[in-house]
Amino acid sequence: MLGTLITPLDLLFPSAGILATAMALKRKAEPRQEVLPPASLAERVATVVALVSVAVGPNILVVALTPGMPEMHLLARYALVPSLVILLVIGLASRSLGWRRLANRLWTGAWVGAAATGTLDAVRLTGFSMGLMPGNMPRMFGVLILNTMATGPTVLSDIIGYLYHYWVGACFGLTLTLLFGKVRWWAGLVWALIIELGMMTTPPMVVAMDTGYFGLKHGPGLLTVSMTAHIVFGVFLGLLLERYTAHRGHLLQSN
Repeated sequence: MLGTLITPLDLLFPSAGILATAMALKRKAEPRQEVLPPASLAERVATVVALVSVAVGPNILVVALTPGMPEMHLLARYALVPSLVILLVIGLASRSLGWRRLANRLWTGAWVGAAATGTLDAVRLTGFSMGLMPGNMPRMFGVLILNTMATGPTVLSDIIGYLYHYWVGACFGLTLTLLFGKVRWWAGLVWALIIELGMMTTPPMVVAMDTGYFGLKHGPGLLTVSMTAHIVFGVFLGLLLERYTAHRGHLLQSN
């Protein structure tokens, strides 16, 4: 079964994220910042390519669960894995070429997004244990990626599912930093509410989980838990990005 059971992995991944978030919050947000010359054309192009690669992570799930589209295991192999390779190459190139702005945004967006996902999971799993969520999403991700829906989840599929789940959180952090650089904490909250809107109106929840738009078929508890989880995620995402992103400036005006 994909639901009803809290596993050790359901405790391990969120605990690690919450611990990382708590430790990282000890650093105060600094108004002063390193001033860099404007980004070169090459750095801007690399940033755009990174953004496209980051978009692959969350969106293969939407595509896979849309009727008539390629299945998740195929998209993971032919889209997700190449996107990870591209991001790794850009990350290494940004360091070797001295693109400190891009290097910082890639690293910061990734680890902050993943860490903040632990705070989201604390709310999500609480709601799941109370029967307010239709299923344990990371477990579903794992069997979709390994194409083992017929046989059900295993330890391996659960690990794969959680790695994908936290990579999606990292992608959300990366998107915000790559687009806007150093932001105030409330920008994370606004971004999380946009994510919540997308989650509640696209196939992963509406079709795969059969919740209807905004979870109305499942009752008000689902929307309440999901909204609360994303608000918590957004607040901590913003607080950490405010502390650790080194440079201000949006994609077309990086200073």
